[in-house]
Amino acid sequence: MKKISQPTRLFIVSLVIVSLLGACAVSTPNAMPSPTGTQQAAAPFELYLEADGSPFIVYQGGYRFEAPLGSDVSITGPSTTLSAEGDALLFKLDGLNKMSINRNAQEILDILINTLFSADQSRVNKSDPITSAVEGYEGVAYDFTGTFLNHKVEGRALVVKPSEKRYISIIGMAIVDDQPNLWQTTGKDFFNYLLSHYAILPEEQIASAEICPISPDATYGYEVENAIKVGGGLASGFLREKAYLDNLLGPDGSMVTYERVGSLESPDSIVDEYVLTVGTQVYRLFLDIYSYGVINAPHGLGCMGAFPLGEP
Repeated sequence: MKKISQPTRLFIVSLVIVSLLGACAVSTPNAMPSPTGTQQAAAPFELYLEADGSPFIVYQGGYRFEAPLGSDVSITGPSTTLSAEGDALLFKLDGLNKMSINRNAQEILDILINTLFSADQSRVNKSDPITSAVEGYEGVAYDFTGTFLNHKVEGRALVVKPSEKRYISIIGMAIVDDQPNLWQTTGKDFFNYLLSHYAILPEEQIASAEICPISPDATYGYEVENAIKVGGGLASGFLREKAYLDNLLGPDGSMVTYERVGSLESPDSIVDEYVLTVGTQVYRLFLDIYSYGVINAPHGLGCMGAFPLGEP
């Protein structure tokens, strides 16, 4: 059986590079490295597409979605990566709220796909363009097959333009070396699940997406009694903790790494303790998955923008 850890990692890196380059010569925010942590498994269940999942609001990308139960989620700025089935299913959601160069949906989609498959030992066969729509906004999609880093893949890619200067994209693929029917039996259903649980944010909701909300309370997040209430419970709380922590930056905008220490009791809940490192500085934060409240960055830290956590 072929190992898929390398293509999984490079798939994510490739798509992040595409998004950070704008895929179409557009202005983009500075690239920020993804934090790493050693926390509890984020996707403890098998993939289940018959129920509502975990909701996230990606303000910087201009979209809202639900991650199906059993999928793992990583959100950095405007980009979301989802994986399932031992990383044999991979999905990338992205969006850009302010394009500096206007291109149509098919031009953007062509650049995304061609860039993704530009690596060595990679090639792609695209279907004819498929007219598609999300919430009434017209777009274009391709079904594709090919080889990605010498691994057989099959998938679908979609780009929609809600306005002249905005686009959103969804790219999904299955690594089919050992499961030739994986995209047909599960990948398509995953893609359709995302579409049916997806919403494009209105302009007024993304107006302040790049503004980092910082708590005026110096104890917020730093004391057990004042833990950051991310909500989600056992079903999605750990994914929400990860989404919160991945959005944090150091006080000077530098990278944050984090590690989960364990859980402890607070006066009215059970909270998770994390140790964050920013350069030589160490911070200790407490997060509560059993309650939901206003989400801010702790005093003394920054963030990439609005946190992708609505009410669960």
